[in-house]
Amino acid sequence: MFIFKRVWVVALAFMVSACSESQVPVPADYVFVNGKIFTSNSAEPYAEALAVGGAEILYVGSEDRLSGFIDNTTQIIDIAGGLAIPGFMDSHTHIFMGSYTDVGVNLSLADTPKKLESALEAIRDDNPGSAPIYARGWQNHLFTAQGPLAEQLDEVFGDRVVILQSVDGHSTWFSSKALRDGGVTSATPDPEPGVSFFERDPFTNEPLGTGREAAGSDTLATLIPGDSSAYRDRLIQWLPRASAAGLTSVYDAWSAAPTELDSYEILSALDSADALPLRVFGSVRQLASAEEIADRFELFQTRYSGKFVRPEAVKIGVDGVPEGHTAFLLTPYVDKTEEDFGHPMMSEEDLTQQITTYFSRDIPVHLHAIGGAAVRMSLDAIEEARRVTGNQTVRATIAHMDFVSTDDIERFSILNVTPQTSIQWAARDPSYFNIGSFVGMDKVEAAYPVRSLIEAGANQTFGADWPASAYLSTFKPLQLIEAAVTRRLPGESSMPQRNPEESLSIAEAIVAMTRNTAIQVGESDRLGTLEAGKQADIVLLDQDLFSVESHTIGSTSVRMTMVAGEIVYQSEDL
Repeated sequence: MFIFKRVWVVALAFMVSACSESQVPVPADYVFVNGKIFTSNSAEPYAEALAVGGAEILYVGSEDRLSGFIDNTTQIIDIAGGLAIPGFMDSHTHIFMGSYTDVGVNLSLADTPKKLESALEAIRDDNPGSAPIYARGWQNHLFTAQGPLAEQLDEVFGDRVVILQSVDGHSTWFSSKALRDGGVTSATPDPEPGVSFFERDPFTNEPLGTGREAAGSDTLATLIPGDSSAYRDRLIQWLPRASAAGLTSVYDAWSAAPTELDSYEILSALDSADALPLRVFGSVRQLASAEEIADRFELFQTRYSGKFVRPEAVKIGVDGVPEGHTAFLLTPYVDKTEEDFGHPMMSEEDLTQQITTYFSRDIPVHLHAIGGAAVRMSLDAIEEARRVTGNQTVRATIAHMDFVSTDDIERFSILNVTPQTSIQWAARDPSYFNIGSFVGMDKVEAAYPVRSLIEAGANQTFGADWPASAYLSTFKPLQLIEAAVTRRLPGESSMPQRNPEESLSIAEAIVAMTRNTAIQVGESDRLGTLEAGKQADIVLLDQDLFSVESHTIGSTSVRMTMVAGEIVYQSEDL
C-alpha cells in the first residue's frame, strides 16, 4: 500500500484550487507529486503533478492546482528523484514466441563458440532422456554463411531430435536425427529457392543442418508440436516480468500459440477474466488470399476485441534477413561470387494487390521489410494502393527497415507510413560485423536512420521484436531507449558508436515508445501521452533519465507500472 507522506498531506491541504472553469475537480484515487513528469505531449511536455481517477487521468499540470483532487482517500505517490512517463508501448514484438522460449538457458547470451558449447551442454543436462529438444537464440555470427551443421549438434546431444532457432528467428538448426525423422533428404525440394531453403552440400545436395526462413517448418511442427496450454502457462508466467519492465501495451506482430486462433482464444479468455496486465494489439498473418485474410481479420475483430485485446493489422512478410541472404537489397551481397540481391517473398504486383484489398476495406497493414529494395517495394505498393483506393488515412507500418535509401526517407511521411525499428540492433555488436561481411560495411554502418526519418516528419516507433534479434534479445523498453540515445549496446559506454549522427535525445526516444506507437496502432486519442481524459497508463522510474549518464538508462529500475488506473506492478521500496 502507498503511504501518505505527512509533509505532502500538510502542504497540499493548504493549496488553493485554481482549476480552469471547464474542469471541475473531483477526488482522485492517486496523485503524483514531488518530481518530474514527462508527458510525451509536445504542447506541454513537462509537468509537476498528475491526478488519476478510475481508469483515466484527471489532471496534469502544476502542483498549486491540485487541492481539489485530494480527499482523505487519495493516495499520494512521491516521484522523488525519479521520473513519471506514459506507459511503454512496444511497436513490434512476439509475446507468445518470446514467453514460450523464455525459460531455461538463454542461447542469445552465448556470443562465443566456447559459451555456445557450454550453453548447449547445459540444455542437454537440463533435459535428460530422449525427448525432442527445442530452444531458440543461437547467434549467426558464430558460423559461416552456410550456417551451423547438424553434426555439431550430434556431438553434444548424440542421436537425438534437436531443433534450435536462431536469435533472429529466420534460420533453424537441425540435428541429423531431426532431419532424418523429418524426412529431409537430398531429394527434398526447397519451399522457395532463394527465399526459403536448406543449406546443402554443393556436390551431394544433402542438407547440412540449417534451414532458412520456412525451410523445415513442417519438420518443426511435426516433431515439436507444442500445446496451447503450455503457451498460455508460459505467457502468464512472463506477464509480471513485462509489467516490472514498464510495458503497458504491445503490438504482437505474429501471434501463434501454437496457432493464430489459439493465441486469440488465450488472450480473449485472460482479458475476460481481467487477468491481462497490458494491452495487446494483435495481428493476422498474410497466409492466404487477401480476401480470405481480410474476412478473417474482420471476424477476429468482432470475436476477440475486448478491454485490453484488439486485432490491429495484417502482417505481411516482404523479405527475410541478411544473415540468411534472404533480405532483398538494393545492392548485391558482397560475399557472393555472382551478383545476388536476395529475393522478395512475393512480386510487387502481388504485394500491391494485397495492400489494395486491405486498404479498400480500411484494414491496417504491418510489413516486414529489412533490405533497401524490400523497403522501396513496400513504399511503392502502399503508394499505389493509396492512389487506387483513395484511402490516405488507413494505417500502414514498415517494420525493421534496417537499410533505407536516402531517396526513400521522405516518402514515409508523404505516404503516411510509420517506420518501425528494433533500435537495440543499432550497435556495433558482433552481428554488425557479421552482417557487414554480407552486405558491405558502408551499408551496415548507415543502417537504422531514425533521426533522419524523424526530421523528415515520419512517425518513428521502436519495438524489441522479442525474442527475435540481430544480437541483443530483450523485451525491456529501457534498454531500447538507451540504445536509441547512445547507438551502443546498453551499459557499454566504451563501445564505439554506430552512426552517431542518427542518435536521438532521451525525449525523442521516449516519444517513439509512447505517443508514436499509440499513433501506429490507432490509439492516440486514448493512449501514448499523459493528458487529462486519456487512459491512466503510467510508469514511474527510480531515476530521472534526463539527468543520468546515458549508459545507465537501461539499468534504471521501474518503481511502479499502472494500466488503466490499476497498479499492476510496484517495487518493494515504493
